[in-house]
Amino acid sequence: MDPAGWAIINRDQQTGQRVWRLRKRQHSVDAELRAAERGEGVEIQFLLNGGLTYRRLWPTRDAALAEAAGKRAELERQGWMEHW
Repeated sequence: MDPAGWAIINRDQQTGQRVWRLRKRQHSVDAELRAAERGEGVEIQFLLNGGLTYRRLWPTRDAALAEAAGKRAELERQGWMEHW
């Protein structure tokens, strides 16, 4: 468990398309989109300091982006700031 209390999940080395990056103190959170295996939707992944903490498969890119937007708004309310 990392300092922010997020559990780190093992993930493959495939890189996704970064949607956004937020920073707070020395920590960063990234939202990435990845094509699902077998082309069955789009996966949104959230990474804390480069380690996967959450992922979910959505049927469409728009649905995955909507989840990313909701998480970003939540984190910004907690003091996280944009950093690219």
